[in-house]
Amino acid sequence: MSQEGFNSVSILGVGLIGGSLSLALKEKGLAKIIIGYGRDEKRLKEALSLGIIDKYTLSLKEAAKSQLIVLATPLSIFERITKEISPFLESGTILIDVGSVKVYVVNSIERIIPENVKFIGTHPIAGSDKTGFENARNNLFKDARVIITPTKNTNQEALDKVTKMWQSIGAFVEYMSAEEHDKIYALMSHLPHLISFCLVNTVENIDKNLIKYAGSGFKDTTRIAKSSPDIWKDIFLMNKENVLNMLDIFIDKVKEIKNHLSEEQSEDKIVEFILKAKKLREKLD
Repeated sequence: MSQEGFNSVSILGVGLIGGSLSLALKEKGLAKIIIGYGRDEKRLKEALSLGIIDKYTLSLKEAAKSQLIVLATPLSIFERITKEISPFLESGTILIDVGSVKVYVVNSIERIIPENVKFIGTHPIAGSDKTGFENARNNLFKDARVIITPTKNTNQEALDKVTKMWQSIGAFVEYMSAEEHDKIYALMSHLPHLISFCLVNTVENIDKNLIKYAGSGFKDTTRIAKSSPDIWKDIFLMNKENVLNMLDIFIDKVKEIKNHLSEEQSEDKIVEFILKAKKLREKLD
């Protein structure tokens, strides 16, 4: 096993992200054995038959024996599952999460885990509107950004190992505080999802049958509205303050363009509004 690798890895929650991480680690030879943990044995057997994991367990005590534990369940059960597994974690075990919210998660987990367990908060900026291990793929993290949120309690050796692991499967790693992360992704991820849900619900409110007339613009803008309600409910609530702040700013922008449309001879203002957005968006291409 290479310096970046692990003898055993337990994936708690074998869905799209957990399954993709498992496949990526297997492809790069970074884990001798990958154990999937969950409460639905039928689903775990399916993941095993697809080669996404090497074995499965319904026991957190057994899952806790791995060198690396990956929290990839829904955010709402991170705290509970960490409390349940903590008594079984061995000294030196590295625990990471792949959640989209960091302040709540990092504070909760650091408060719960034993002192000799090393926790690293991580967020791979990768995913899909599709869920489940059926959609997992080994290159999901290739060229993706992974945010790692160290704290004053972070073990440097564990941080280096987790960083190298993400880099070895093709990701670009960036460090920032959990607070900075949650502000940035309230704007760059959580707000767009919220707007997408609102846009589709606007159609529902007017006449849901009109959805058949959607063109590429509507489809592109609302693709993420197909995302999991349970996952996004957790994200919105756990990063509520930042999401509300970004929503206020967005509402100001909506009011601004609404005012321009209401004014007489406002063509120049409308063009300026659109052009400003166009120039910034082109930087992503």
